[in-house]
Amino acid sequence: MRLRVLLSTAALVGAAVLVPTGAQAVSADVTCTGTETVSYQPGLLLTSQKVRVAVTGILAPCASSDPAITAGTYLPAFDATLSCATLLSGLPGIRVFQWSDGKSSTFTYNRTLNSVGGQLTVTFTGVITAGEFAGDAAVEQVVFVTPNSLQCLAPPGLTSLGPGLAVLSIVHP
Repeated sequence: MRLRVLLSTAALVGAAVLVPTGAQAVSADVTCTGTETVSYQPGLLLTSQKVRVAVTGILAPCASSDPAITAGTYLPAFDATLSCATLLSGLPGIRVFQWSDGKSSTFTYNRTLNSVGGQLTVTFTGVITAGEFAGDAAVEQVVFVTPNSLQCLAPPGLTSLGPGLAVLSIVHP
């Protein structure tokens, strides 16, 4: 059942991103589905602490205006001061997509989070600021199962999210 909901969400997200609005049509330079996993070291607790955040994103399969791009990855890692209570706060950031053809795209984004009905949806909205597809708009949505808040009460804490379903669309206006 959860897989069906995740796949339905991915289809809706992909369709919503690619549907033209108004008189201007957009063309997709890249659309991908895949997975994202986030780990926290040490695990998140109720009180804020400095943690190492490591993200593993696998984008496959991808359809692209560049036929050499069939897949991609992103592997950002950074330090942040977080707790289970601040996990749902939005924030800006940068991630670099490494494409199967050896090229890359730098994605500068704002992140919003929404937790409803047992699902945590993270939406990254921004622009490709460098590399392949520079100047294009990009949206990525990742859907995770909402974390169990009881993990936040004692060590080891909340140590990971995912894998969650990821859907990426990079469009040329």
